[in-house]
Parts: sequence; C-alpha cells; structure tokens
Amino acid sequence: HNYQQNVITRADYLKQLHIFAISHRKNGVPYLAEALHPDTGSFEGHDGHNHSEHYFHSSFNDLIITGLIGLKTRGDDVLELDPLAPADWPWFALDDVPYRGHRLSILWDKNGSRYQRGAGLRVLADGKEIASQPKLGKLTAKLPLAGIRPVAKIVPMNYAVNNDGDYYPRFSATFTDPKSSLAKINDGNSWYALVPPNRWTTEGSANATDSLTVDFGTKRAINTVKLFILDDGAKVVAPASYEVEYWTGTMWKPLPGQNRTPAQATGHRANIIKFPTIETSKLRATFIHGKGGRTGLTELEAWGEGSLPYVPAPPPAGNLALNLTDSEFPKASASFHDVFGGLPKRAFDGKSIFLPTPMNRWTSYGSPNETDWLEVDFGSPKEVGRVDLHIYDDRGGVQPPVNYNVQYWIDAAWHDAAVQVTSPAEPAGGTVNTVKFTKVTTQKVRVLFTNKGKARSGVTEMEVWKE
Repeated sequence: HNYQQNVITRADYLKQLHIFAISHRKNGVPYLAEALHPDTGSFEGHDGHNHSEHYFHSSFNDLIITGLIGLKTRGDDVLELDPLAPADWPWFALDDVPYRGHRLSILWDKNGSRYQRGAGLRVLADGKEIASQPKLGKLTAKLPLAGIRPVAKIVPMNYAVNNDGDYYPRFSATFTDPKSSLAKINDGNSWYALVPPNRWTTEGSANATDSLTVDFGTKRAINTVKLFILDDGAKVVAPASYEVEYWTGTMWKPLPGQNRTPAQATGHRANIIKFPTIETSKLRATFIHGKGGRTGLTELEAWGEGSLPYVPAPPPAGNLALNLTDSEFPKASASFHDVFGGLPKRAFDGKSIFLPTPMNRWTSYGSPNETDWLEVDFGSPKEVGRVDLHIYDDRGGVQPPVNYNVQYWIDAAWHDAAVQVTSPAEPAGGTVNTVKFTKVTTQKVRVLFTNKGKARSGVTEMEVWKE
C-alpha cells in the first residue's frame, strides 16, 4: 500500500482483514484475548480470568484507518486517501478522526442514499467538505489552515483519579469484596462487564449501608461528582439510594444544592451530581443497598477547575520506610527478587501501582523458597506499630501469600511482632493490607511471606508507621 509490489493484492488484504475481524468472537459473542491459534481461532492458553479478556488490538484500528479506509499520514498539509475497500461496497464512513489540527470525516456512498450528501467519495474537515470524487480510489486534497488554539490555563480536573501511584488521592471503604479491588475505583477506566473485572463492590457485606471515602490529601475545589454504578441484575445491583458528603475539617456535611442526573441511583451509567463549588479535602459516598444485592462502582470521579500542571498532594509524614532519594537509609533487602526488575528498593519509593506496567514493585518470582522476606533497615532505632503492604497480584506467577508475619530485629535476632491484627483478615491483592501490632523500638523490620503454592509473593509498596 505504501510501496510498489506485485505479490499481495487488495483482495488478499480484504481476506486477511476479514479473518482478523471475525476472530473478535468467542462462542458467538464479541470477545478478544491477546492471542489465538492462527488456524483454529482458539483462544486456549491466552484468556485466563482477568488476564486479557476483551484485549483491544490497536493494530486493528490501524488496519481499518490507514488500510481499508486508506488515510495515509503525511508530514505536510496535503490529505491523501488510497482506500483498499472494494469499489462494490455500497457505503462506509470514518468519522471524527483527529488529524493535523482538524477533525476528519471520510464518506463513501455509492448511490448517495446512505448519508444524503451525494454519491461518491467525500472528505470533510471540521464539518466542511474539502474534496469529493464519484469513484472510490486515490484522492488528495489541501487541508485548510488549522486555527490557533490557545492553551487553557484553567481546565477541568478529575481530582479522584490516580494513575501515577501517588499516596493521594487515596480511597478507603467500609467493605470491599475480595473478588473486586479498591484500586479500580479511580484508575480512569469505567466499564460494566463482568470480565475482565474493573470494579469495587460490597458483595458479601453484612451491612445495610456501606461507604466509600476519597482523601485528596489537600483541599480541592470540587463542583461535580460522578458515580459509575454497577448493576449485574443480582448480587451486585444499583443502590436504593445514596448520599455524597464533604469533609469540613471537623465533620461530614451533605453536598449543598445538588442537581442529580439521573434523579435516582441507576446502574450502567454515570450518576452525575453537580453543585456549587466547595473546597474540601475529602468526599464520602454512602450507599443504602438495593433489594437483592449489594452496591458496586466501576469508577468514582470528582471534578473541579484547576491550573496546569496538576500538582499531587505530598504524602503524609511518618512513613519510616520511605526512600524518595535513593539514600543509604532506609535500606531495602530481600531473600530473593525476580530478574525482571522487581527490586526490593522499588517497594519503598512512595509509588503504589498494581498494574503490570509500569514496573514498580518487588516480587520473589522465581524463588526456590517456600517463604520469602522483604526487609527495611532504618539506619537507627525507630518506634514502629503498623505496616501497610500494597500486595501485588498478577493472578499467575505472583499472587497474595497464604499468610505473612511481621518481624523486628533486637539483640542480633529476629522476633515476631506481638499481637498482630491484620486487615483484611486474609491477604488480598490489588489493595492495602494493614497489620497493627504492639509497638516496639527497632532498627530493622521485615515481613515474612508464606508463598502460595507454586506462585510467589510481591508488593508494590511497603510502608512502616509508628501508629
């Protein structure tokens, strides 16, 4: 398509693209994993639960846009089309394509009845036609001069999203179903499908009401909250009602002057609450569970106007294990670390990222040991009473441990911390696992992980606190 050759024909291209397109199915319904057998179309071995279901191949977009439709990207202001779509197709359209400062629409309507703009191939830039021809084939056109768009100084910001792994914004909940993850509530993604799961739910909660709180770490100017409510029809259903409150600094108060769309809690859509701008450091959503199930969200957003660049709130003082400058202390070590970059020091850099990329974690993947440990040396004695473990889980070679045990170093020996109370009770991946224990003064703390079967343990962050 981009060079002269006489081996592959347009018919060959269309045949292979059709095979690619129909591979987006499993058992007769839309589906795509990361790979499939080239001859049988089977996804076997590539579509484990919460692994790569509905894997979106960007190459498919490219094959449609630059191949089938034929938009050939260039470095000048000439628009060039060379569609590989067959001329006997009655119609197709590619709409709202961002290209060199414009929004393009490319229409093919063989007899003019589909789009009511006349027969033939037509190209529109920003809604205005810039070229047309009666037959489907090569076409060039001069793009109009793109207007100068000033960069806005004040822009809408979602202060709840956290894709950088910073301490804030930070979510907490009165209950989280272990099959879901609190980390998914502010990852910038929202969908309502069961697989792959992208949700926080309270399924299994014994409470009639449950709450979800976001701490921004500093005051933010907020005027809109969006709750992306789940409704599976059973077990996880839309709440009977909900209330959103803000923190005044001393107490919780309902958001003033709320305008809700829709008026009642509704699943499978964003429930939008608009209100006069308030400044607050925290928001809390409380749900009265609906009949026959418990509440769940795929995302919570909190919007307000702000200045670029966005500046995250600093982490709270007191994390004795935090090492932001690669100083000698606090010093990280481990019984074993993987060979893919999962170094011990990555667990003490202030970043908590539960996704595979970017790599920001320690794991013992590949360890020959049934138990592994992760240690921090403070360099001098410190009083400690709590450890927060951000446990990593890729549902494969790295999974939550069977259990873990906090130990401290005194008199040239390791001792188990006394009266350890863990929350959640069982180790859970994709969330913060907190263990509180009787305070002790020590120079070193380590966590001993009992690995789960053939899987090994890992954390994206380990925090050590006095309180």
